Formats: sequence, C-alpha cells, structure tokens
Amino acid sequence: MTDLGHAPQDGVESAPALAGAVAPQDALAEIPPAASGEPNGAVLPDSLKFNQFGDGGIQAFNVHLNGDQVLQVPLSGADPALAASEDSRFVPPRNAPQWAHAAKCLDERGIVVLCAPPGSGRRTAAVHLLRSAGAGRLALFDLEPEWSKPSTSQLPAEKNTGYILDLSDIPEPPVDRFGSDLAAYGAQLRERGSALVVLATPGDWYGHWTEHTLAFTIRLESPNARALVESELKTLRRAERLTWLNRPEFTKIWSANPSARDARRLALLISAAADGEAVSTLVDEFGDWHTTVEELLNKDRRRDSDPQLLSTRVTVWSGALLHGGQRSSLIKAADDLLARLKVSRDAAHVLTDATTSRRLTAAQISRDGDRAYHDKTKQGLPEALLRHLWDEFPTQHELLRKWAIGVAADRDIPEDDARLVTRALLRLAVHRHDRAILDGLANGLTGARRSLAVETLTTAANDAELGRYVRDRLRTWVDTTNPSTDRVDLVVEICGGTWGVEQPALALTRLGKAAGLKNFGSTTLVNAFEQLACHRPKEVRKAVDQWLSHTGLEYDERLLRQTLGAFLALVASDVGSDLILDDAQKPEARHRFVWAWQTLLSTDNATGAVEAHLTRWQQRFRDDADRRGEVLDLLADVFTPPRLRSGLGRLMVAEQSTIDPFWQEVNDQAAHRDLASREVSAQ
Repeated sequence: MTDLGHAPQDGVESAPALAGAVAPQDALAEIPPAASGEPNGAVLPDSLKFNQFGDGGIQAFNVHLNGDQVLQVPLSGADPALAASEDSRFVPPRNAPQWAHAAKCLDERGIVVLCAPPGSGRRTAAVHLLRSAGAGRLALFDLEPEWSKPSTSQLPAEKNTGYILDLSDIPEPPVDRFGSDLAAYGAQLRERGSALVVLATPGDWYGHWTEHTLAFTIRLESPNARALVESELKTLRRAERLTWLNRPEFTKIWSANPSARDARRLALLISAAADGEAVSTLVDEFGDWHTTVEELLNKDRRRDSDPQLLSTRVTVWSGALLHGGQRSSLIKAADDLLARLKVSRDAAHVLTDATTSRRLTAAQISRDGDRAYHDKTKQGLPEALLRHLWDEFPTQHELLRKWAIGVAADRDIPEDDARLVTRALLRLAVHRHDRAILDGLANGLTGARRSLAVETLTTAANDAELGRYVRDRLRTWVDTTNPSTDRVDLVVEICGGTWGVEQPALALTRLGKAAGLKNFGSTTLVNAFEQLACHRPKEVRKAVDQWLSHTGLEYDERLLRQTLGAFLALVASDVGSDLILDDAQKPEARHRFVWAWQTLLSTDNATGAVEAHLTRWQQRFRDDADRRGEVLDLLADVFTPPRLRSGLGRLMVAEQSTIDPFWQEVNDQAAHRDLASREVSAQ
C-alpha cells in the first residue's frame, strides 16, 4: 500500500505517488454559461461565457490547486466607484495635465498605471477612464490575482473589455521584465479594443522593473476637496447646505485640501448634521477630535515627564481600545501596558496608586453600570484616540500591537470585551492600511480565541483596501512548507464560514490546499466542506470535478495529497455524499469517483479515515430503499480489483462476528464484475 505521508505539520516525508494507479479521465468539467445579464450593458467576453457569476461574488470558476490564475470579477451596480464615476458626479484629479495624459496613454497604449495612495480616488478615476474609453462600450472587470508573483501570462485579453488590476501591496517584487511585459500586454489589449488600468502605490511602484512603465505611469492627486464635497452634497440632495461651506470653520479644511476619501466623509457629516449650529462639532469630528485628544493626553503640560501623566495616558488609550467594555477589563489593559513599559505593578505599587475611580475620572471616562465609556457625545472619539496614538508614537508600533493583541488574547478578559478590542484594531488597520496588525491578530489569537481571529479576518477579507492582502495571506498560509497547525485551521474556518459562502471560488482554492496539510478525515476540514456543500453545491461540485480531472494528478504527489484529502472531507458529510452520489450516474464523473476511492484505499495513512466513512455510508444507506442500490453499485465498482477486496474483511465482519449483508453484497457484485472483466479480456 502507498503512504502519501501525513500532513506536513506532522513532519513525515511523503512516499512516492501510487504506482500503477488508474488516473482520472482527462475530461473538462461541464460549466454552464454565464448568468443572463450583461454588466454595464456590454457584451461579455467569450472566455466568460463558460464562467458563472453567482450572487455571492467571484464565480469566475477555475479552482486551481496548482499554479497561478487571475479571476475576473464584473463590476456590479452596487460598486460605489461606478456611481461616483458618472460624468454628472465625477470630479477629476487636481493635476489636470497628468489626468489628460492618463486618458491619452489608455487610448494610445492600452494601459495606464495610476500611482497614488489608497483613498485618493484612484479607483473611481480608473472606472471613469475605462467608461470613457471605447465609446463607453467596454465590459468592465476587476482582476483578482491568485499568483505567487505578478506576471502578464495569466492576464486575460478579451475584445472590448476594460480591466482594473490593483497591484498595491505586492508581496514580492516582480521579475525585471514585468514592466516591459506590461507594455507589450497593453499593446495587445489596444489591438483588441480593450484597456487596462493598474492601481499602484508610490511605496510599491519603484525599482528596475518599473522603468519600462514610466511612459504610462501617472502620479495621481486627489480631486479638489471642496469641489468634491459640493458634488457629493448635490448627490445626497443636500444642495441647500452648500452655503455652509463658506463658513470660517471650514477655512483650514480647504487649505489642507484633504483626500477624496476624507472629502466624501466630510460630505456625509454635513449631510447628517442636525442643523447649522452643529457645524463646529462636525468639523471637530472630521478633524478626529484633535483638540479633545490633546487635552485628554496632556492634563498638565508642566508635568509631561510625571509618571502620573503616563498613568492617565495609558488609561485613556485603554479606554479607547475597550470603549464600552467592563471597567475591570479596561483597568487590567492599562496595567498590562504599564507593565510592558517597565512600570512596576506589584501589589504595593497598585495599592499606593490612584484608585480606579480617580484614574477613570482623570481620563474623563464615565461609567454606565459596570461598563466604561469615553464621551459618547463625541462620535468616533475612541477611534480617533487610537489613530492619534499610532500617529504620534511611530517608533512604538510593535510594542503597542503586542499590547493590544495581548489584551484580546488574555483569557481573563471576557470574550465580549476581547471582541471590542479586535474590532477596534480592525478599524485601525483599515484606516492606516496596516497589514502588521492583521498578521498580529492571526498569530496572537489562538486556542479558544481563534474564533475572534476568524471573525476579524473574515471581515477584513471583504474590505475594499485590505481585502486583497488578507485573501493573499490566507492562500500563502496553506501554500507553504510546514505551516503551523493554528494557521491552517484558521484558514479552514474562514473558508468554511460566511466569507467562503460569499466567495466560494477563492475559498475552495484555499480549502483544497489546506486538505493537503490536514490529516485524512480532519473534523475541521469536513465541517468546512460541509458548509460550502450546503450553501454552494454547484461550485463545490465543479471544484471537485476539476481537481479530479487534473491530467498530471498521479505524478504530482502534493496535488494528489490535496485532491484526495479534499474528496474524503467532502464525502464525510451527508450533504457532501449526496452531492457526489448525484453525479455518480454520469460516466466520466463516476470514473473519477471510483478512482479517488480506490486510491484512498491504497494509501496507508488514509485507511482508518476511509473505512470510518465507508462504515457511515453502510449505516446510512443499508435501509434506504431509494438509494441503497446505487450506493451498492458504486461501491462494487470501487472494490472490483481483487487487491482492494482483501480490505473488505474488516468491514464485513460485524460486532457479533457475523457477516454484514450490505458488505457481503458489495463483495459479491465486485467479484462478479471482476470475473466478467477477466472473461472479456480472455476473449
């Protein structure tokens, strides 16, 4: 028997692939045409006529376990960039000559790189450029890369199509030829009446590989803030409030000319204000309550080095991290930070320190029962305090991350309070585009607190800015050698949860890879596949069909291990079994399923899990008048080879040493088919 090796985390080397195994037939999965309805009123590209876009997000269905791919995601009417890019609402970037050059590049080269930080309005600008190109007839798609390194070889090149590719947060610098490859790819698109807008950040778009892109790289600026606020107020049907913008409270804002994201936020604050008397308050809120924060942190400017000042500041920051949490959790978090700062918190120091009530009063934190709050009338003050902390003390980020994540991980902190911490950190990470915070949550929240990591990263995976980074991290964690068990389980739970239901193609790719890292029959993996099979049966069926159809499966040991693990995890649940059995009547699918069962039965470290799940089938279907026959028929095919029927002995003998009639029938049918096959061969 073949031993494909335990999961890599067990540290056991894998044995060679099964010699002489029957490979699955090389047959393409039957993928129905795209759902009716053409995005943006344009014709779908030919390649997408064989892809399915469900109502749950990305369904450009190629679920790869090996190699790179780029998924195509149609821009939907719910995309904010579509509405914001309308001619009647769009406000162009401030640097008009560069903006004009961007349109020229797209027209002449088929490609343009918009280099600007997130929040500058670059995505809206990209959509506007593509909608203006091709006389407005382009079908618009986001490209979702699933690659180890950027490469143009996976990028689509359909006719009359506009693509947006976000290359912010590139995990590794591309190869040097990537820049010239992009230029050639743009020329190819132009010939086909298509175009690509690349989104990049100044911090990523540099190096030798970018030299060939300089001719079509545009350093984009945010639009004029006041003009954008005016446009948004008109869209919000608050044109009567345009006169407010002339008030002196806004003078400093217009001078600072905030980013597009902040300008839209200001428009929403103005729209939501009760009346003109609230202008001063909304300006303070827009400015992150800067004056309030400074007053809270500097109660007495003459005593900046006084330890009492440090104690007050730490209480203020803990209150921001645990806004609405129990008072005891807040004080514990404050003491934890003081201890990290080497301020003694032994019993004598604690008892000679100010009382809890005085510490809360000094930090202007109020109590509501056992809960503690910063000023509730100042909307967004806790978030502003944490942003101020990270902004003003950039050399202490590592210490602050460890402290905050340590509070969430502390089992002495109630889970509801720990959830307040993780949500506060997620908001901070999104605002600052801080990937280190997300990585810290994944690393620090383990054991009983892993559910909080799942919850937080699930939310982050759908974030407009950090989502692609999180999705890439999930794939990387199950595509490396010897990852930690906690990391793999974290990925499995996220992919088997709400994010997996929303994005099944991406989730199944990661679950398939994780299947090669978990022991056969892993409960965590079984539960994840069961959830997706319940909510996304079509996508799961296609994924398994594609995996089992891989032509080089018998020669790629890692891919074989992943495929077998995924198949066994699927058939381990009732819903997964039904999905497989429904397809088993199709000859090509049946051939692949038989091959999978036979290969599993020939794999040493899978035997126990395989027999356990076959026993479940026997218990479930032995008295099922409707399905017993088809299950017996499939299992008879599985056990037709004599070398496999020897393993039926362990299944056939019941507890009372009697022969189980179900398995006896399987054995008899299998032996009959083997004999018939031999007779045919002899002729």
